[in-house]
Amino acid sequence: MSNVVVLEDHVSKAWNAYLSAKSLADSTGKIEDGIAAGRAHARWLGLFMTEDQREFVGFERASA
Repeated sequence: MSNVVVLEDHVSKAWNAYLSAKSLADSTGKIEDGIAAGRAHARWLGLFMTEDQREFVGFERASA
């Protein structure tokens, strides 16, 4: 059962990282912050991609 909690933690951390990065980008309007938010969003989406989808878009999974 603890594996489910770890997975939820991982997903929650990725989601919260995206929300924080997006909020910063929205408030500053800086392109660098927008790029960081885009990368955080890509990491979030990557959690739900199949291997075929990752290969198709050239997604490289970062190590945890």
